[in-house]
Amino acid sequence: MEWAAQTAAVNRLVHDIAVDMQGSISAEHGIGLLKREELARTVDPAKAAAMRAIRQALDPNGIFNRGRVFLG
Repeated sequence: MEWAAQTAAVNRLVHDIAVDMQGSISAEHGIGLLKREELARTVDPAKAAAMRAIRQALDPNGIFNRGRVFLG
């Protein structure tokens, strides 16, 4: 459990640095489940809205890898 607590703190620190440098916490393969909450915390609200709109346009029934590519 100590490892998990430390991992979360280190991830938050690294993600904050990435965002401060105009970067992203995601990679070319998407956000996945492990970083979903961090994406919601770090992404610009306008970008999050755009991601939701794209997701809705591409997958209106929510059947493709739910919650793994874009905020859903």
